[in-house]
Amino acid sequence: MNIFRLSGDVCHLVAIIILFLKIWRSKSCAGISGKSQVLFALVFTTRYLDLFTSFISVYNTIMKVVYLVLAYATVSLIYFRFRNSYDSESDSFRVEFLLVPVAGLSFLENYAFTPLEILWTFSIYLESVAILPQLFMITKTGEAESITTHYLFFLGLYRTLYLANWVWRYHVEGFFDQIAVVSGVVQTIFYCDFFYLYFTRVLRGSGKMSLPMPV
Repeated sequence: MNIFRLSGDVCHLVAIIILFLKIWRSKSCAGISGKSQVLFALVFTTRYLDLFTSFISVYNTIMKVVYLVLAYATVSLIYFRFRNSYDSESDSFRVEFLLVPVAGLSFLENYAFTPLEILWTFSIYLESVAILPQLFMITKTGEAESITTHYLFFLGLYRTLYLANWVWRYHVEGFFDQIAVVSGVVQTIFYCDFFYLYFTRVLRGSGKMSLPMPV
């Protein structure tokens, strides 16, 4: 454990809590991609199957359980409790275009050809692209509420801090996880344009972040 990983975990947790509270307090999931949230729930499910096979630390176990509970709680709010406010027309990204190649790649590029290892690899690859339905939805509608952009900002910050964590571990421990690092870089790249808009528009006090409408 190092400061970069701990900070990344905190940012990740903050992002998930921001989204959950936004939906719960407003009693609306308008502007939120249910597809992205389902993909994140799938990420946590396939990654944390080791909860049943190994124990690393109390911190590790608690964080995994919290991520799983909040992920499925958020999905239930979107598709059940506040489903009347869910904009399925705007949330139209074809997730099979993500799931099929990610599943195929996890079988081809992994550290061990075992069920748990393949599922862990699948979760790493899937997390790198799980946010795309949300970004696509924002681009399609042309704007995002400030609270949604705060959620995306903390998600992006979490990935950026995890990249710093990998760099620190490589220099201090000599540890290098190629799959996690490459996937983390890909995911961070997706946030770069968003980061620019976040700092230049949202932090200047605009209630919503407006984006160019797709042609």
